[in-house]
Amino acid sequence: MSPDDKVFKFLDALLPRAECVRFVERRFPCVVDIIGMPSLRGPRLRIDGVHKMIGVVASPLTNFQDPSLLGCLYESLRDDALASDPDAINDLGWLWMNGSRLSVDYVLTRRLLRLAYVLGSGEAAFNLAEQAWHGRGIAINHDLAACYYEHAYDRGISWAGKALGRLYETGAKGQAPNFEQAAYWYRKAVESALFRG
Repeated sequence: MSPDDKVFKFLDALLPRAECVRFVERRFPCVVDIIGMPSLRGPRLRIDGVHKMIGVVASPLTNFQDPSLLGCLYESLRDDALASDPDAINDLGWLWMNGSRLSVDYVLTRRLLRLAYVLGSGEAAFNLAEQAWHGRGIAINHDLAACYYEHAYDRGISWAGKALGRLYETGAKGQAPNFEQAAYWYRKAVESALFRG
């Protein structure tokens, strides 16, 4: 058995089946502070050969109310994750990190996000940064957050530039704000949003 096979066999044992998962009933307004980003987001248009988001659309992962639909979506994500799809692995980690539809499980969150990150997911890098920035399941670590935000930006996540701008603008761990770095990252975020979509 190859190392890759072992990882996904372990993942199969870690991820409960849909019938064993208790979905959290979502209350309106949502009382959970949602952080990070799922890979599964709103619709995109192809403009001049580039996919562009159509406004800011909530992820279908947070909108389903029917438990049977949630179960089907979860089972589909689980199957895709076991087939080594980094987007599905990220989305499962995102769900457990936020606790909006599944009970919070930070240990599983971290394992899933790190695996998706290793498989190349920019969203997973962003979510790992958010976890470090907000201290969800780990100690707040702004240096680690900055590192993951930069990786996310390099992988095409323009929102990571905005997050880096915020990080440098507010300062971290008693450090003075660095307005020059903040302006640099805010500019990069705007540029990448215009050109990457």
